Amino acid sequence: MVQKGTHKNNDSFPSTAHTSMVEVKNTEAATAAGGAQKQADQVIQLEWHDPIEEAAQELDAARVAANSEPTLRARVKRLVRGEWKQTYRNRPKISHILFQFGLLRMVVNFVQNLLLKILQMGPLPQHVSFIMDGNRRYAKSMNLPLKLGHEAGSVALMRTLHTCKRAGIEAVSAYAFSIENFNRPKEEIDTLTEMLSRRLQDFANRATNLKDRMYGARLLVVGDRALLSPELNDKITYIEDMTKHNTAFTVYICLPYTTRNDIYHAMFDLVRLCQAGALDSKDISTEMLTNAMYLGANSNRADILVRTSGHTRLSDYMLWQVHEQSYIEFSNCMWPDFTFRTFFTILLKWSFVTALHEARKQERLRRKLGTYARSLLARRARPVRLEALPPPPQAISVTDR
Repeated sequence: MVQKGTHKNNDSFPSTAHTSMVEVKNTEAATAAGGAQKQADQVIQLEWHDPIEEAAQELDAARVAANSEPTLRARVKRLVRGEWKQTYRNRPKISHILFQFGLLRMVVNFVQNLLLKILQMGPLPQHVSFIMDGNRRYAKSMNLPLKLGHEAGSVALMRTLHTCKRAGIEAVSAYAFSIENFNRPKEEIDTLTEMLSRRLQDFANRATNLKDRMYGARLLVVGDRALLSPELNDKITYIEDMTKHNTAFTVYICLPYTTRNDIYHAMFDLVRLCQAGALDSKDISTEMLTNAMYLGANSNRADILVRTSGHTRLSDYMLWQVHEQSYIEFSNCMWPDFTFRTFFTILLKWSFVTALHEARKQERLRRKLGTYARSLLARRARPVRLEALPPPPQAISVTDR
């Protein structure tokens, strides 16, 4: 810690030797401060290198602390009532303990990569969207603060994004914050916005780090950003500029977003172009309306839409994008419990259904072609009567002129 030197306010000035000594001390202090700053930068770089594991460790510690709250009498009552699942759910999973060993992590990653390689042999979705529901109920079931529930949701999102990137999926969108969520208590809104700002910065740092597994990903925040604070808007713009040159994988964070608001702004922009004379109202089409939405050309269709927590509603999200030939999956697990196994099962079902649909389409096309070919052969095989032929042309001599 560098301390600034002080002197009394008098008319006498320090001597030259004393001045030189002060300059030397200041130089040494500046050098020490520079070294400390460099060391701090290295520490910061190591801290954001893998924030997923840090958040997971924090959640595991919170789970262990929450396990000591229920008394033995309360546990017995729950067992008598048949609530043993709820009782033992708060215990830390064995997988979290065994994952501390690097060998098990390597085996799990190898198996996951092998399953994803097998999945890549068939059709893959281009756009997968998630409604991340169940963070608050997860925190309540674990006797944890609501903040840790949202932190657990962010950890699950990062792991799912990594799975999507490894599988070869081009785009992923996530419902991070609805416009209706502004009706929640101010403390919860502030907690959510602070966590979102921090996690977005972490993702941008990882996407620009050559050694990180999320390198090459692009981050875009879509929604009615006029409802956000200027500070958060400036930070989002800075984060988007950091990853604007990445094209390998695109992540859309819907914040704040509703489908009604999306359609309203798209129509408003088209009407404004018509009023300015840059567009004729007769030229407005469905494709033009789609391209005017927040997601642009990617708004055409979401191949898979996953909603967790067991609720069977879409909550005014991606209604335009899932209206045609989209696979909607309602999962009973909470979003923090959304694992690789659950997501792989969804991808496998979609791939099987899509491959079966394509096979049936090819079979119908083959039958049509076969019927047409048989009709052509039948026409050629019909006998030709001489009476039905046209009269021959008149004979013309080619030698006599």
